[in-house]
Parts: sequence; C-alpha cells; structure tokens
Amino acid sequence: MTNDEKRKLYRAWADDIGGGTPLPEACRDMTCGATTRKGTPCKMTALYASGRCKLHGGMSTGAKTPEGKARQLEGFRRWLERKRQATSQGAGSH
Repeated sequence: MTNDEKRKLYRAWADDIGGGTPLPEACRDMTCGATTRKGTPCKMTALYASGRCKLHGGMSTGAKTPEGKARQLEGFRRWLERKRQATSQGAGSH
C-alpha cells in the first residue's frame, strides 16, 4: 500500500473517529512525513486527524477574516509604537 493510500485511509478513519471503527492496521506504522528543517521526513507516529504530528499540523497560524487581520495589524502598530518610544527614551539616557 502506497503512502498516499495510507493517508487517504487514515483521513477516512479520522473523519469518522466517533464511529467506533478501530484504526486500520495499515495505518499503524504511518509517520507524519512532513519535511523538517533539516530536509528529512518527520518520523513521529503520534498524529492528529490531519495526518501530521503536533509539530507540523497544529492550529491556525493567524487571522483569516478581514476584521481579524485589521485587529492584528492595529495591535502590531501599537506594539511597534511602544517599542520605538522605549528605544528613543533609552537612547537619550546615555
């Protein structure tokens, strides 16, 4: 069974996780497979429903809606302004 076939089988099992179906035997040795910083495939076997491990298939990485993106940008601008003020105050005390 190819790795792609294993991933499809695992995904079908994960989508029906409440159905009481046991993990298919073919999927027991499945690894994350994501490319690491070193360039090698990840070997972790503790996988999320996405078929990736906790390091490579985690939660969302940022805002998706225009409102969320605007809120994020406003927070960044406030942080940047505070950082600039702290730098300018620190530079004058030397």
